[in-house]
Amino acid sequence: MSFEDLPENWTEMPLTSQPLAADAVDLLISEKDRARSTMLLLPCDARGVAYPTPVLIGEIDWHVGPSERREMLEALASLQLESALVAASSRHRLSDAVVAAWATDLQEIFDDAGTWLLGFFSVWPLTVEPVALRLRA
Repeated sequence: MSFEDLPENWTEMPLTSQPLAADAVDLLISEKDRARSTMLLLPCDARGVAYPTPVLIGEIDWHVGPSERREMLEALASLQLESALVAASSRHRLSDAVVAAWATDLQEIFDDAGTWLLGFFSVWPLTVEPVALRLRA
């Protein structure tokens, strides 16, 4: 998965395809951002097509407790987006337990807010890995 694989018109395409979404994440989170433990929130429309401006939040402590994690995700969900793509990046690969905790809370909170979560990715230098989510009902 590499941003170099993105078609020219990717900004007009729904990010419902995991390979396309992963390539977009690879483009949007630079290696510098990955070293800064950055979260990507890519707002999208009802079809899953990305809006032009991604939201990057740096210096995330991925090891916070459940209440802090949920508080942060609830703040993002309060934006009431139609759909979104989210990625967690770090200087090193995050543990499966940390990624699973974020994925579980993210999906629950976005579902409750009515936001279609198109995908969640764990990102570290030179790597974008999709995280398994429950199928959308």
